[in-house]
Amino acid sequence: MKSAYRTRAILLYVLTLLLSDIHGNLAALEAVLEHARRHEFERVLFLGDAVGYYPDGDAVIDRLRALGAEGVMGNHDAWMLTQDVLEGEGYVFEILRWQSEHLSEENRAWLAALPWTREGEGWLAVHGSPCDPFLYVDDLDLARAAFGCTSARWIFHGHTHLAGAFTALDGPKGPWVRYKPFTEPENLLKVGPKARAMVNPGSVGQPRDGVPLAGYAVWDEDAGTVRAYRVAFDIEAVARRVEEVGFPPALHQRLKKGR
Repeated sequence: MKSAYRTRAILLYVLTLLLSDIHGNLAALEAVLEHARRHEFERVLFLGDAVGYYPDGDAVIDRLRALGAEGVMGNHDAWMLTQDVLEGEGYVFEILRWQSEHLSEENRAWLAALPWTREGEGWLAVHGSPCDPFLYVDDLDLARAAFGCTSARWIFHGHTHLAGAFTALDGPKGPWVRYKPFTEPENLLKVGPKARAMVNPGSVGQPRDGVPLAGYAVWDEDAGTVRAYRVAFDIEAVARRVEEVGFPPALHQRLKKGR
């Protein structure tokens, strides 16, 4: 990664790579990182759920650690680290139990150290909502409430597996909120100086918006922009891994539909 720091007055700005909901899908993460090499990003912000669904959670965390990613805890991460994974029923928890047995102690410690939220100057990162890390923000009312739970201008989240952004502007009776999906191969969000944004870069490992492509984004704080991308990955390689470890075939089949 090349240096992307730019100065304005005495402040430093940086391009930030946004990743979320990788869910053990190493093939998708590698495709995203290869695509993202064209950007001169300096920081990686991981928005939760390194594990769950697909077999390579340990390798995914290896990659995140090698990138020096700053992250937050996701619900699947938390479930795997707690008693919930031992008591839960269904394939989601069966997979997490398997992943827990195949996770290195170093990677377990890294995952366990993730906070629920992470904040910087004017921004906040959380897996779900600033109101509740486990809450899905997938409509205008929930987004309006989320903006009310923090004063941060930029909110970065995941959890829904839906790539897009809510933007808010103060109005006479409360904030006006709009939604922009990120379904094209390249998507640009420009946020004016008086506006706020809640950005979901989409899921790297299991998109659910009907687009069978991994999602990621690059935040340019200086320009007030987010560029979001959708990237093809080797679904058949994921299918082979799923079959190899005995996970349900539906997990790779849904990747073909993006649902």
